[in-house]
Amino acid sequence: MIRDLSTSIPSTVGHTEFKPLLSSQSTFGRKFRVMYILKNYPQMSETYIKTEIEAVHEVCDVGIVATKRANMPAKNHEPYRYIEDPAMICEAIEEFQPDVLHSHWFHSVKLLGKLARKTGVPFTVRGHSFDSIWPEDESRFRHVPLLSVFARPSHIRRAVKFIEDEFCLGLLTLPFARPRLERAGFPAAKLVDCFPVVNFKRFFDPHPNGTAIMNVGACIPKKRMEDFVELALRAPEFEFNLYALGYKVAQLQEFASARQSPVRFIPPVELEDMPAEYKKHRWLVYTAAPGGNVGWPMAIAEAQASGVGLCVANIRPDLREYAGPTAFLYDSLDEVVKLIRQPVPEQSRQSGFEQAKKSDVFQHRSLLFHLWRMPEPAYEKITAPAAIG
Repeated sequence: MIRDLSTSIPSTVGHTEFKPLLSSQSTFGRKFRVMYILKNYPQMSETYIKTEIEAVHEVCDVGIVATKRANMPAKNHEPYRYIEDPAMICEAIEEFQPDVLHSHWFHSVKLLGKLARKTGVPFTVRGHSFDSIWPEDESRFRHVPLLSVFARPSHIRRAVKFIEDEFCLGLLTLPFARPRLERAGFPAAKLVDCFPVVNFKRFFDPHPNGTAIMNVGACIPKKRMEDFVELALRAPEFEFNLYALGYKVAQLQEFASARQSPVRFIPPVELEDMPAEYKKHRWLVYTAAPGGNVGWPMAIAEAQASGVGLCVANIRPDLREYAGPTAFLYDSLDEVVKLIRQPVPEQSRQSGFEQAKKSDVFQHRSLLFHLWRMPEPAYEKITAPAAIG
């Protein structure tokens, strides 16, 4: 039986229609309580999660359980408990008495669905890019009716029955991912479109920027950071700074050394220190491999809020919706070389500031609060971004 968090909340948000919750336990008289169930918390690279928790904690009481240890923990983070055993997680839930369970990544739906059934506490999950993109047309099962379900990743297949459950209040998804998720069996009524999670105020700075060129992100094949190494060779008059994270950084450093590229590899930087790093740069060149498997990276909105010009690999049409009308989507490094030798047009900087606001978590956290049936006026109301297609 699900606890009734409010009977006065409107029944729709974005594309989602809600059924009334089934019991009546009032939450008035105390702050709304959210328990996060997260893998790898507090991983330094997972600023998406850290930023959302900061915004939620401003309004709600927050408890955090980490089910897997971070291999590179951030210095600054919220208190948390490390618990692997689902039975002990249930005990932690009973102790904290949350109004809702919440997590990130669609890989987490199965665990939260099981915890919700055990404890009676409903759940939500925010999807990212990597868990929402897969090559639909490459599976050998896709043309076989009885086996077509196996064309989808296992974490997607296993999630569907828990999403259909009454305990699932809804899922936040990046707009470009909605059509694929619906084709995979995710109920359209449970999906709410939302831009990435960035603290706009942390990064906003309209003052002039430096002249260096940057790239940011996980050092994995789909990011094709070798292109950035090559770019530094083609425009040696500039400083090229690569903020790369992950196990493959050393391999990329060897590649850069063999190519005698002047690119500089910057050691991991804490989230709170990144705004000053962005201000050193004129352009962000976000590289990506053909095939479309890079999603909507936070670095794009962070760079725009910092006044950095945007140059992104043109791997999918939906990137225009995220990056905005004045961002440059490139098809070749030759185009990039010409671009970065020019100053960023002031119109592009101003447009970038406005575009970055669409990812401001303090503007769109109300989508989560609404899913959670938090009593109005505990949060500000906004309209969800329109879906693609």
